[in-house]
Amino acid sequence: MCASANPTPDFQALFQSAPGLYLVLTPDLNIVEVSDAYLRATMTQREEILGRGIFDVFPDNPDDPSATGVRNLRASLLRVIQDKTPDTMAVQKYDIRKPESEGGGFEERFWSPVNSPVFGPDKGVVYIIHRVEDVTEFIRLKQQTLEQEKLAEKLRTHAGQMEAEIFQRAGEVQEANRRLEAANQALLRELSERKRAQEALTKSQKWLSTTLGSIGDAVIATDMNGAISFMNPVAESLTGWTQAEAAGMPMDLVFDIVNKETRRPVENPVKKVFREGKIVGLADHTILRSKSGKEFDIEDSAAPILTETGEAFGVVLVFRDITDKKLAEEETRRQKDLLQLILASVADGVVVADTAGKFLVFNAAAERFIGIGATDASPERWSEQYGSFLPDGVTLFPAEELPLVRAMRGESVDAVELFIRNQHVPEGRLLSITGRPLKGEDGSLKGGVVVLHDITLEKRAQEALTLAKEEAERTSRFKDQFLSTMSHELRTPLNAVLGFSDLLADERYGPLNEKQRRYIDHIHTGGKHLLSLISDILDLSKIEAGRMELAIENLSVQGAFSEVLSVMQPLADKKSHALSAKAEAGFSVRADATRFKQILMNLIGNAIKFTPDGGRIELSGLLDGGRVRVEVKDNGPGIPDEEKKQIFEAFYRLRESGKKSEGTGLGLAITQRLVELHGEELSLNSQVGQGSCFYFSLPAAVSVREALGRKVETSSRGLGPQRILVIEDDRATAQLIHSQLSSAGYHVTLCDEPQKAVELAAQLQPNAITLDIVMKPKNGWEILIQLKRDPRTAQIPLIVVSMVDQPSMGTLLGADEYLVKPVDKMTLLGAIERHVRNHSKTKPGRSILIVEDDAPTREFIAEMLTTHGFAVTTAADGAQARAQVAAALPELVILDMMLPEVSGFELLGEWRASLRTAGLPVFVLTSKDLSHEEQSYLRTHAEALLRKQQPWHETLVKHIERVMAPSVAEKA
Repeated sequence: MCASANPTPDFQALFQSAPGLYLVLTPDLNIVEVSDAYLRATMTQREEILGRGIFDVFPDNPDDPSATGVRNLRASLLRVIQDKTPDTMAVQKYDIRKPESEGGGFEERFWSPVNSPVFGPDKGVVYIIHRVEDVTEFIRLKQQTLEQEKLAEKLRTHAGQMEAEIFQRAGEVQEANRRLEAANQALLRELSERKRAQEALTKSQKWLSTTLGSIGDAVIATDMNGAISFMNPVAESLTGWTQAEAAGMPMDLVFDIVNKETRRPVENPVKKVFREGKIVGLADHTILRSKSGKEFDIEDSAAPILTETGEAFGVVLVFRDITDKKLAEEETRRQKDLLQLILASVADGVVVADTAGKFLVFNAAAERFIGIGATDASPERWSEQYGSFLPDGVTLFPAEELPLVRAMRGESVDAVELFIRNQHVPEGRLLSITGRPLKGEDGSLKGGVVVLHDITLEKRAQEALTLAKEEAERTSRFKDQFLSTMSHELRTPLNAVLGFSDLLADERYGPLNEKQRRYIDHIHTGGKHLLSLISDILDLSKIEAGRMELAIENLSVQGAFSEVLSVMQPLADKKSHALSAKAEAGFSVRADATRFKQILMNLIGNAIKFTPDGGRIELSGLLDGGRVRVEVKDNGPGIPDEEKKQIFEAFYRLRESGKKSEGTGLGLAITQRLVELHGEELSLNSQVGQGSCFYFSLPAAVSVREALGRKVETSSRGLGPQRILVIEDDRATAQLIHSQLSSAGYHVTLCDEPQKAVELAAQLQPNAITLDIVMKPKNGWEILIQLKRDPRTAQIPLIVVSMVDQPSMGTLLGADEYLVKPVDKMTLLGAIERHVRNHSKTKPGRSILIVEDDAPTREFIAEMLTTHGFAVTTAADGAQARAQVAAALPELVILDMMLPEVSGFELLGEWRASLRTAGLPVFVLTSKDLSHEEQSYLRTHAEALLRKQQPWHETLVKHIERVMAPSVAEKA
């Protein structure tokens, strides 16, 4: 007969029945499970707390203004969620609400909490285990023990003092008797002195009575028959008899004593004195029963009253009430027993030793952790005896540095890690040890105490987490390397596809039929889409890897809007959209110019894509206090509420009813992250059927002020050939440039009114223009754009001379050269001479050298430049380029950075280091993912930096046309 399978344990029931105090929380701090022991300890019911927030169920005591339980517990739970590691809290005072059936209000409680994370499959925190131990009684007992010990010490001191005082008073009584006897003898001998002796005796008796009546202990005196002759007030109070009532009464009747345990009569100490003739005391556990029936724990002593000759004539009994002392001793014993029970029950190990190394406490948890309990080994042998190692598990822990030894020396130690491995713990255990010196009430060092916490599992979990983190970072690096490599490998052939499809579409090699043109359009459209996708993925990867750097500057809002609209207008026209921009003149923001325009183009492109034909799209900039709010509005279909958060996720594409989703789903994700890189937030207002509005704010820069009335200064040398127009509103800088150029023979015209610069340049038609960027009321970027767009001035060489270090922006906007102030005279004159010379040529005497290892791309660039009338030569690698430049200096070099044998960086470095090639114009055209340092190097040593992943065909041609005039093509 087959045995039945073991039933599956009911884990919920097991958890609820566990003896420990456990609470299971979700990451939003709601209670999802609780053990029965926890419910009993907190006086709550399971159905009343499940599903509720922990701080709703367990708030701070409103009557305790210093309560910190909620704040400390919340901080610990948040640390667990953030750090994903357990968090052990110090003992907390956290009062618990009592049920209304028990009177309501709050009950004072002390807890020792530990909060531990529970991880899900994705390594995220899915639950938090909140474990506590109720240490209220331990805290109270500890406080009571200290108070009782102080009281007991005080009582012992007082008892010693009283005993000494009693013996002193007994001696005084004996001395008084001796004096009385001497007086009687003197009275017999000398009747004449009798009266004086009687007075002395009366005085002595009065003094003795007063003395005995004022001491704190009870005193009873008897004669030789045991009859009471004297009682002081304390004795009257304890026995319940007055002096008058007890006088002459037998001692047994007034001083009624029994054994506390057996309740049987105890021999009266007076009788014992009569029998033994010496001082005697009562045994422990003696009870005095007063006349009223009240009982007192007492201790006493009795002594014979002797004459000078040693003859006894009575007994004096001194006793005191020690009821409170007995209660205190009993309470102290009970608290010590309870403390031992607590130490045996706590989860952490506790070890206490005196200054000599003798163990006073070694609880069960400590013995379980270490595998060996208390021994008689000396401290210098503890490391060997217990197998104590450094955390490496190999090096023996120095005995003099053990946490307990340091605590015994008076040092405090925190969270010292120690590895235990011995025959009882063969696999080893890692402990975290905290130690403190053990001191007496007077501050003297008594020993040391340490608390041992087993962190073996925590350490393993932490190590596993570290390995997982390192693996994730390694994976991220591989992903970045993969994306960078693939982006280059894909862009190179894509550039050739796009370039040759453009050439075929021009029908330079024969006419195309309708089907052929349609196919070429498909090729070109698909290639542009794929190139856009690769660029978006690389941008997103850079942002997420933290490698996207911003160059923050003061940026004209109106100027940026104008540039963006000029790019986006053709796309809007295809769908008959009304595209407009609204921004007051003079608005400026603090932003990265390139990324700011990318944000605007992404948002406008999105609006164009999703707004039906004939729609309205508006770009606006509104000043709001010290910030500029930028908005992109459309009257499109709007975005449903359920998709408003999802649209900012990577690769998410908005669903349109009955339409295929377009795009990569990366535009808004990248846009949001670019806004966040500026320290701001991209927001959305949208209602279905009423359009959408994306908006964000940027810090406003210093407003561009209106121009003051200034005049255009012209050199007194008059107009003539090789005239230079200097556009600079700083008078000192303008005069410096004027002097430098005039000394070289140039005719110089100064313009310190930027708003008049374009018209002046059109009238003068100078051979070259120098332009500052930071000017008011119109900045240099705006003037640069206007000069290059105006047909009258577009071909005039323009050299930027400015403190703003953004040569790439200058190149993109059409500057022929970019010099960063301060500029020395030779550098300025060299740039002017180079561009004036090139501008004055009708034909170049030398060809353009194209250095590109990808054959299709090299062929396309050569064909494109030949079509525009330029003579070209080509080199397939760095070695060929080096040889050709050494043989004959080209007019200009178009250089790729990623070349076989000799890289583009090596070539550029060699050329700039040689006097022969230092002034050779070099245009960098590359798809390499450049670092920040590489970009800075190229902007310094190359005349232009163009990216293959961006539209570059027209830009390259325009840059070349500004440097040199076209000639009849001569392709080598």
